[in-house]
Amino acid sequence: MSKGAAGRDALTQMVRAALDRPGMSYQALAAVAIDPQTSEGVGATWLHKLVKGNVARAPEARVLRALAAGLKLPLPEVQRAAAEQWLQYTSTELSGLPEDVRVILGHLEGMAPDDLSRARAVIEALSEGADGSSPDAS
Repeated sequence: MSKGAAGRDALTQMVRAALDRPGMSYQALAAVAIDPQTSEGVGATWLHKLVKGNVARAPEARVLRALAAGLKLPLPEVQRAAAEQWLQYTSTELSGLPEDVRVILGHLEGMAPDDLSRARAVIEALSEGADGSSPDAS
């Protein structure tokens, strides 16, 4: 999802998109938005407030799990949308990577282009040594 207006109401947009589907209503979405861990649901009134921009605080974890179930979306996608909307935080796809990889990437981020080329050569050499094949081989 892009930054700017989309991020300011990312979760709201997800719910609006679901409500735009044929046959979907606040009540219908509330009926299927059930947290798989607690069996608690999300009320149609809360969904209406969300769509109208009248929810001031970020939803609790159970509400996000229920929304993910009701919207048939992966929980991390719903969590990212909530983080964008309430915290102005945009996550990156790096969040799912192992810590060692994130640390290495963090170091690479500020390097000069010449240093990046050398770092790439080192990584490719290590990769070649690990599996016995050339990194350019298919």
